[in-house]
Amino acid sequence: MDNARDPNIRFMVIDDQFNVRRMIFNFLRTFGYTKVEDASDGQDAWNKLGYTQVDFIICDWNMPKMTGLDLLKKVRNDDAMRNVPFLMVTAEVVEEIVAEAIEEGVDGYIVKPFQAQTLIERIDSILEKRRNPDPVDVAFERGKALLAAGKPDQALESFDEALKLSPKSPRTLLAIGEALEALQKDEEALSRYKEAANLAERFVKAHDRLATLYQKMGDAEEATKHLRRAAKISPRNARRQLNLGKALIEQGMLEEGMAALTNAQNAAKKDPDLFSEVGEVLLSAGLNEQAAEAFSEAVSIDPNMVHLYNRLGIAYRRQKRYDDALRVYGQAMSVAPDDENLLYNMALALIESKRAKEARVCLQKALQLREDFKEARVLLAKLPA
Repeated sequence: MDNARDPNIRFMVIDDQFNVRRMIFNFLRTFGYTKVEDASDGQDAWNKLGYTQVDFIICDWNMPKMTGLDLLKKVRNDDAMRNVPFLMVTAEVVEEIVAEAIEEGVDGYIVKPFQAQTLIERIDSILEKRRNPDPVDVAFERGKALLAAGKPDQALESFDEALKLSPKSPRTLLAIGEALEALQKDEEALSRYKEAANLAERFVKAHDRLATLYQKMGDAEEATKHLRRAAKISPRNARRQLNLGKALIEQGMLEEGMAALTNAQNAAKKDPDLFSEVGEVLLSAGLNEQAAEAFSEAVSIDPNMVHLYNRLGIAYRRQKRYDDALRVYGQAMSVAPDDENLLYNMALALIESKRAKEARVCLQKALQLREDFKEARVLLAKLPA
């Protein structure tokens, strides 16, 4: 065994196939790594990571319950685990999959089938980079920490130091742009983002930042151009597809915008918040039938999110589907019987369907729950006695 390898490193191997987990365990043991936990899928791994400390994660990409990418996102968003090395195992090299994994902060990937030597070389490379970061990485990480701490001036100094050491670094140019934006120097930030995108045409984060800044500056056309570019590079990012769909619909490009929103929903899988946001975009555009479908899907994913029933009810009311709206509000009342806003919206649906007497009862109940509910009081006063 190489003397540089630390036998105390704790690995977690995640794969839905037992034989693959066992094979990787045997490979690790051959090179002196014996502290190995395993998990059968991403959800199992996430549960175990809640009480098991690990130093290195080796994870399959495609698994039931929670994919490797979904687990990677959770790990990178967790303060205690965000810096744990993460090696992804995939059955094939698909450009959009690799782009998405890199975007989420994977340290490397390896393609099945692989030999023990290939695996250990990849692990060695990742660990060596973590143990002995080059001066560029040191300056860059210091800058990121300063920027996160709300010190953009000091962060800029560290990023400039990193750029002097590596003048053609897209990630450093992007970070400089972020620091300049924090200092409200938008034109300078824009210039840096453009440099980053020109140096690396497939650097998706540069296009994201350009899109966001152009939107801030009121240039919808340029913002959409970069959203399109980012979505083409990494099409599986649900949030990016949502932003693209919204931008396109706002500019009247309904067919392309709807396609992007469909992509967002497909990528989001079972995320009720994203389905709800898609519904809001469609509702704002007057696409009420499509909005109802999005809100209905969100409700089916999480029936306890009361505000979703409200939004679904509004989408139905705009289509004059009052019975459907009342059915939805009735379902919501079974979840939150003391929600005065639900009662108010139910009253609106009843009024619109010419059922003023029942509406009066709903408004009276809403006012019992909240005496200062001005809108309910005003609406009640307008109803016939």
